[in-house]
Amino acid sequence: MMKKPFVCAASLILRTAVAAVVAVAAVVAVSCDRNPHPGQDGVSHLRHQDWAPDVRDGLNRFMDDCAGKENAYAVFDFDNTSSIFDVEEQLAIYQLETMSFAIDPEHLPGILSTGLESAPAQCRDWISDITSAYSGLYTKYGPFTPAGLDAQVLGTVHSDPLWLEFATKMRAMYDKVGDWASVDDSYNWILYWFCGMTESQIYDIAYASHKKYSAVDTSVETWTSPAELKSSVGQVSVSWTKGVQVSENIRELWKCLDENGIDVWVCSASGIDQIRAAVDAFGLRDYCSGVLAMTISKDGTGLYTNSYDYTSGYAAIPSSDGWTRGSLATKSQTAGPGKVTSILNAIAPLYGGATPLAGFMDSTGDFNFCTEFSSLHTVVCFNRANRKITDGGGLIAEVAIYEKETLGYDYAKARKAGDTLYLLQGRDENGLRGLRSSNKTLRYGVEGEKLFANRDNEAQLTEMIQKNLTVKQAVDTYSGNFLKSYDGYHSK
Repeated sequence: MMKKPFVCAASLILRTAVAAVVAVAAVVAVSCDRNPHPGQDGVSHLRHQDWAPDVRDGLNRFMDDCAGKENAYAVFDFDNTSSIFDVEEQLAIYQLETMSFAIDPEHLPGILSTGLESAPAQCRDWISDITSAYSGLYTKYGPFTPAGLDAQVLGTVHSDPLWLEFATKMRAMYDKVGDWASVDDSYNWILYWFCGMTESQIYDIAYASHKKYSAVDTSVETWTSPAELKSSVGQVSVSWTKGVQVSENIRELWKCLDENGIDVWVCSASGIDQIRAAVDAFGLRDYCSGVLAMTISKDGTGLYTNSYDYTSGYAAIPSSDGWTRGSLATKSQTAGPGKVTSILNAIAPLYGGATPLAGFMDSTGDFNFCTEFSSLHTVVCFNRANRKITDGGGLIAEVAIYEKETLGYDYAKARKAGDTLYLLQGRDENGLRGLRSSNKTLRYGVEGEKLFANRDNEAQLTEMIQKNLTVKQAVDTYSGNFLKSYDGYHSK
């Protein structure tokens, strides 16, 4: 079997040494059941009880089938898949709270307007208000640095109306950019907040954010800009969810996959430095073969700029030096169809052209890579229970229930039918957050458990049943609700 063909000998030695050390570390001291089904000696299995039973069974059967296969790997999305909630969005809050920036006030308007040249006129008003507040803060408390302001100074800054104006409107503008710009531009916009920083500086900020917010209970916070400040946009409010987490289940799953010779890759629409920091902060490093994520261009001194790197954006690979750069460029954004392109460019060639055997997802951004590859045996959709029929996560949630309750699929039956087995994993968004033994989710602030976002999902599922659709027909037909073009189920 060709296991991790791209990892150098030193890296393999490191992985062995680190694994021995981590075995005694409580933060990643997860174990897998090595008493599997008869005839499958030596296969690691999931044993945590807070997996949905059909999900645990499907993944264990998948590992029975694929353990030890040559060129075997799985691909995970990160935000709201590997993690509960979005590490990039939480990092934005951390950056605003600590004022960790490396942007001079005179450069801020140009950075914030990148990709928004065709946005409505109100966009200029938002940028004007944000720049005015930032400039005032910079004069009083700056210059700002990637390390952020001292904790004592932050107490004063947070009581300054200019900070509330700046922080509220920066975060609120992030929500609006998706409506003002194409996906290609809007996905990049929040990454440009890190202009002027190095890879290691972003990693350090992200690591601190991941650690801080994994230790707090879920809550929804609201910021409101001061009414007394004159501005072009006026007073605005923005609400955001506090807290992120990677559950013990995910560490258990990555560990079992790795022990069974199935490599674990991440393909995320967050920044590359932010995600490698998350892999480290959440104790996943020993089971990770590499990370594909969004890559921003650098200037000649190694500082990030406000443009996407379509030429030399590479995977990040765990190594003896911490992380090293992979040998193949993604040549794409790692979002939507770009995840397929990135996998084909930067992962598949390392496995003799083989595409993934399993995928893990939550939304439209993952839909293409979790439906187009005919190699996929199993896909797990982590149920946010707010994904409508206009989102890929909503459709896959329906398909998972359709396969389970109408087609009667388990792993063997799905394989026999030539289909991917789709599984729906519920989660509990409350407290410190985790998975639960159900397909249904306990959403924060919502009473009772939920399977789908609303009745539209139920109606679409009913239509699948009434029309007796195949999985291909369901995926290809209803993807038209949210994709302008689509290559099709098992098209690659």
